[in-house]
This record gives sequence, C-alpha cells and structure tokens, in this order.
Amino acid sequence: MDDLVLNDKMKREAERLLAHIQRADSMIIAVKAGARADGFVLGMEVAGGLRAGDAERLYIVFETALEVRLKALSAV
Repeated sequence: MDDLVLNDKMKREAERLLAHIQRADSMIIAVKAGARADGFVLGMEVAGGLRAGDAERLYIVFETALEVRLKALSAV
C-alpha cells in the first residue's frame, strides 16, 4: 500500500480495513470485511478522492488479502 497516493486519514482507514480482513475468524466475517473494503474504495473513487490507478491497486490489495485469509480459514 506504500506506493498509493493516500492522505493520512485515508491510509489509516485502508490499513484498518485491511487488518479486519486479515484478522477475520470466519469466512463470513472475512467476506463482510472485504465488502466493506470494496465499498470504501468505491466511495473514495466516486468522490474523487483516489486516482483511477490507485483505486485499482487498492482493490487488488484488499482482494489479495481476502483470498489469502479465506484460504487460511478453509484449511482449518
């Protein structure tokens, strides 16, 4: 996430959302956290708070984290 252009408040929120995905203790909670993260990116993109490239990279960061977490939870 370091290569994204985010102001401090947006970066803190993105890191908080990412942490929620990474700490999810069930698949349902992980998917809900992923949906919140997607909503955050969509909202920032629509409001003009993110450049198009940064929005796409942020979507990928959240999606990758969700996939990793879901795989870890399914292995339990």
